This record gives sequence, structure tokens and C-alpha cells, in this order.
Amino acid sequence: MRNKSKAWIKTSNIYKYLLAKSVLALLLLVAAQAFFYFYNTRIFHVQDAREWLGILWGNLIFNCSTLGYVFLPFYAVNLLPFKFRWNKHFHRLTEIFLYYLPIVLLLGINIGDAAYYQFTYRNLSGEIFKYVGVGGDMGALWPHFLIDYWPATLFGLCSFVVLFWLGSQLHLTNRNKHNKHTVNDLVGMVMGALCIIFLFRGGFGKNVQWRDAAKYCQAKNSALVTNSGYNILRTLWEDKLEEVNYMTPSEAQKQFNPVFEPDTTLPMPQPTDYWAAHAGKWATLVADSLQPLATPKATQANVVIIVLESFSQEYMGCYNQGIMPSFTPFLDSLAQHSFVYQGRSNGKKSIEGIPAIFASIPTLMTFPLTLSDYANNDLYALPDVLSHHGYHTAFFHGSYNGVMGFDYLCSHMGFNEYYGKNEYLADRYARQEDFDGCWGIYDEHFLQYMVRKLSTFPQPFMAGAFTLSSHHPYTMQPGHENDFQEGPHPLCRVVMYSDNALRKFFDAARQTSWYDNTLFVITADHPGQGLHPAYNDYNGWYRIPMMFYLPRADEAHNHHTYTRLMQQTDIMPTLLDYLGIQTHAVCFGTSAFRSPNQGWQIAYGNGYYQLETQDGIAVLCDQKEEGNGNFPLLKAVIQQYNQRLIQNKLKQ
Repeated sequence: MRNKSKAWIKTSNIYKYLLAKSVLALLLLVAAQAFFYFYNTRIFHVQDAREWLGILWGNLIFNCSTLGYVFLPFYAVNLLPFKFRWNKHFHRLTEIFLYYLPIVLLLGINIGDAAYYQFTYRNLSGEIFKYVGVGGDMGALWPHFLIDYWPATLFGLCSFVVLFWLGSQLHLTNRNKHNKHTVNDLVGMVMGALCIIFLFRGGFGKNVQWRDAAKYCQAKNSALVTNSGYNILRTLWEDKLEEVNYMTPSEAQKQFNPVFEPDTTLPMPQPTDYWAAHAGKWATLVADSLQPLATPKATQANVVIIVLESFSQEYMGCYNQGIMPSFTPFLDSLAQHSFVYQGRSNGKKSIEGIPAIFASIPTLMTFPLTLSDYANNDLYALPDVLSHHGYHTAFFHGSYNGVMGFDYLCSHMGFNEYYGKNEYLADRYARQEDFDGCWGIYDEHFLQYMVRKLSTFPQPFMAGAFTLSSHHPYTMQPGHENDFQEGPHPLCRVVMYSDNALRKFFDAARQTSWYDNTLFVITADHPGQGLHPAYNDYNGWYRIPMMFYLPRADEAHNHHTYTRLMQQTDIMPTLLDYLGIQTHAVCFGTSAFRSPNQGWQIAYGNGYYQLETQDGIAVLCDQKEEGNGNFPLLKAVIQQYNQRLIQNKLKQ
């Protein structure tokens, strides 16, 4: 050790040294959490001083527990009663690799999550290591993240400077070689071990768990209590569900039955009922029972489901009631000729939205379904069902083949074909400049390609399309830089671009032979970032468009706007009823034709479950209940969801 150092704090007491280093790390973690709050102030709504005190106390507990985890090796090598810990070279190596490196990673994760939280409203967790591997060309995206979210980058750099500067002022000097230290070392090791256990557990009481964050505040503010580093450490291997038994199986079935089955009580449509069960012409009423319709397959309705990236009701004039300008003039006009519902997503990530839309399976756990232990569970998803009933099915997404595992997921769900960036670039009309440099093919080009491909399909067909241009880094197609108005967020301009690309898609589709016999479903994978206070609470976090457009109904001026909530998982059962498909399938949603007046939406938040109905919000975190919503329904869905995933019973 250097005895001539000009450091502020020099001590030969290794326990004081460890305490000083720990306090420095704790203060930086608290500062990172403060930055997290101020960077996302519009999202959090703390009720009163009592809740603030709970948040501050809880955050201290979780930060201490985090340090207990990440510094365990550092504490161990400095508390073991061996002389080598005083070797200056050994000390320097352990300080670099067991102290500075972990705290730099921890601060980087927490500060980075301040920006990421705006997209997901959920702290980072162990899934991130699986997600990064399927997230696309991250090498091209990192520079955009660092520049676009420069406050987080700047704060991170300042934090690292403070860490290394103040850390360099804490020096451990050589102790007196002539004194005996055996008893002191043994006592220090025991006391140090007790302190580490105290840190691990977050106090003397019950071992703190990451889901305990909601005990200190409202569940929606739980991200202010815990920290992302802790969440990652504690959820790294928590991709398994536990069976819960809130009620008996029969009681759960009465609250909600996830098995979709034929319903012969639904009335047959009249000639003018374009939007009704069986209006898709597959089945007819024969001898008081539904039987397959003996007509050529080409008379059945085609289905095109368009999933818009990051489209929120907030940006749409047909939904937002004038709280901000509309950035979707085409969709606003189309809504006047469509069947429009109050749409809700079942999650805040694309990788969660696609299974919910096409398989009626939400993600009610920390890991997305496709990255969990249940990714290979048997499914009987919408594409598979329709394929078994004579439909040609295909999925279109202009990003990298393999991005977020969509190509595998689509195959698993029963899509016959997948069209991605590779297939687009092989098309004779494709140009290399149609690639945006980050995610994939610009929406305008890719949607035109989709029209050309659909025109080659045998009818009936079902196609899924997932756009991508309305995504960070919000790259604008060359030639359109001045065509769309700016908004309060960069996302608004590219939303307007994607809306215009959709207009051109419909213009091209109207010229085809399949257009008049097609049902278009327009929804989103999840909402974009909430800008208005009305969209930064439970009621606003999941609002997406949910529109059903029928050209024939438009000609007959047959359209309607419904107040019914319609979540992504409702799309599959609703379409099966519309088409008259007689089958059994597991759907964690309800058909709009079987419950026309009452819908609901379920989602998994930051360690808690949320259910929204027309009557209110129900939030469940372990045994803690918040809100005035339908808790029996919420518990019934969770219970059956966990059991069916664990027992691999998603097929029937």
C-alpha cells in the first residue's frame, strides 16, 4: 500500500475502507435512482408524503441488498483472514475487477433503464440477456441510443467520473506488521459476514424479494423502489411460473373459461349484417346446428391483420378527443367507415404483442412467452386454425429475418410462409436504399411489396403484417423529410409517415381482385410513449387502435363505434366467430360477438398483474390488492394461465 498518498481518506483499517467504498457506491445508486425519477417524471404520480417516505425507505433497502449481491466477491477477498489481501498488486486487481467493474455495470444498467422505461413501463429484468440476442442489429442502434438519449449518457459519464475520482481518494494503507491481528481478523470476518447477510436480506426481517417493491407504494410506482440491477440479478433464472390456487377449478371456470368452442346460440347474420358472427360465410344454420358451408372456398372472407409499430390512441384524432393534434389523417378517415373498438394491448413490447394477437396468449410473467421455458409449448394459434380450414397464411415483417425470433414464432403458430427483409431484397422491384439502415425496409416500400405478394396467393388467405418505421431511431424515408409535421415527440412524425404508407397500401389494394372480399384488422403491437397525463396511468398505458374494416360494409354505410374494451387476445376468438370456424382452441380473450357490451384487458406490469374493465382497475401484487376492479376475474385468469403453461395445455 502507498503510505505517501494525498488521498482524502487513508486508513489501515480494512473495515473502515470497505464501509467507505460501500457508502460511495450506495450514494451513486441513490443518485441514479433520482435521475431515473426525474427523467420519467410524467409517468409517475406519487400520491402524498407518506408514499414518498415509503419509496425512499424501500429504495434504500433494495440498494443495500443489491450491493450485497454484486460486492460479495469483493467483500469476501477483503474479509478472509489472509495476508495476501495486503499485497498492493492483489489489492489493485480486486479493486478494479470486483469493485469498480460491478458498480460501473450496475450504474450503466440503472441509468440506461431510465430511457428504456419510457417504452415498457417496466424495469429491466433477466430477460434482457435473451432479448438482446434476438433484438436485431444492436451495433447499428447503440450510437443512436447514446445520442438521442443524451441526458442519460451525460449523467452516466458524470457518475463514472465521480466514482473513479472519489474512489481514488479512499486508500487502504499498510497496517503495523509488528502487531498481532489474528483475533481482530477473525472477529472482523464474522462481523463482516453478518453484515453481508444483512445486506442480502435487506434487513433483519424476511428476505426481500423484487416483487416486494409494491409494498412500499402503489404498484404503478414500484419502479421507483427497486432498481434494474437488482431486478436482473433476481430474475435471471425466474422464467418459470408457479401454480396458484386462488379458487377451485370450477370457480375459476365460472369466472373465465379459456377454451373457445362453437356456440350455436349466436344468431345467423342477415344479408345487411356485414359485421356479425358467421358473416365470413364459412358456416350456416342447418337443422338448428352449425355445419360447414358447401360453397367454393374462394367465397370465404380473406383476413389481413395489420399490426402497427408503437401506435397509440393518443396520436389518433379518431380516439384522442382532441387532447393533442392527430398524426393519423388516413386512419382517422378510415375509422369513419370501420367497426371501431376501444383497443388495449396486453403488453408493452412487440415480442409480447404478436403472440397475443395471433395466438390469444398474453405474457403474464417476467419473461416474454417466446423467450421463456414455455416457448415450445403446443399452440393452436389463429394461422394454424385457418390453415386447417383451407386458408393460405403468411406473415410480413420488413426487418431482419430472425429479429426477435419472429420467424420461428410464426412457424410455431402455423403460418405457411414468412416474408422478411431477405425476401424483400430478392424481389425484382427492391432497391438497397429501401433499407433504413437500422431495423429494416421502410413501411411504404414493404407494404407495396405485400400487396404484390397477396395478389399471388390463392383465396381465401390470412396475412399478418407488422410495420416497423414508427420505431426508434425514427428514421425518415429519403424524399419525405419535409412531408410530415413535427410533434411533441420525434415518434409523431414517423407515425404520420406510417399512416401515409398505410394509405398507399389501401390505394394499391383497391385495385386488386381480392380487396372487396377481405376483412382488414388494424391494431398495434403496443402504444408509443405517453405524452399527455391521461396516457400516463393505468388507464392510458395500453390504449391502442382496434379497427375492423370491411369494404363491402363501407359501401353499405354499415359501420359503428363501440365503447367495448377489446384487448389483443380478443382478436382471435372474434375472427373465429366472424368466419364461422367450428373448432376448439385456448384463447385468453373473448369474442366481441359473445360479449358485445363488456370487455376486459389483462397485463403484467412491474411485478404486478392488472385487469381493466368498464367498471374499474384491479391490480394484484402477491396478496396486495389495489383498485376497485374485478379481482375474481383477474385471479381466475392468472390461475388458469399459469396452470396451462406449466402443464402444456395451450392447445385445448
